[in-house]
Amino acid sequence: MIGEKIKTLRLQKGYSMTRLAEKAHISKSYLCHLEKGLNSNPSLKMLDKIASSLHTTIDYLIEPEISIETVPLKPNLNKEWLQLIEQAIQDGMTREDFIEFQCYLKFRKEN
Repeated sequence: MIGEKIKTLRLQKGYSMTRLAEKAHISKSYLCHLEKGLNSNPSLKMLDKIASSLHTTIDYLIEPEISIETVPLKPNLNKEWLQLIEQAIQDGMTREDFIEFQCYLKFRKEN
């Protein structure tokens, strides 16, 4: 899961494995192991280096993907939620912004 996200972001940025490894100051073989899923438990320090190099957050890399098929949506809310999401994107909100905001709301509810 983490390795797949790293690889997807790396390719979206047009980075080779060598370039990302150099930017993150990690070995190419370590990055290769992550992307192939041979190392599925990297340290926070390593994730921070990779996330920074890919201009994303550690949270994005470690958060599990939620499949729309597994989330029951009420038909009335579906259209409203899609409009809200579309408006947020038009206003410049990124996926990372949304994830950070969601974490903030969880934190606020817990405290």
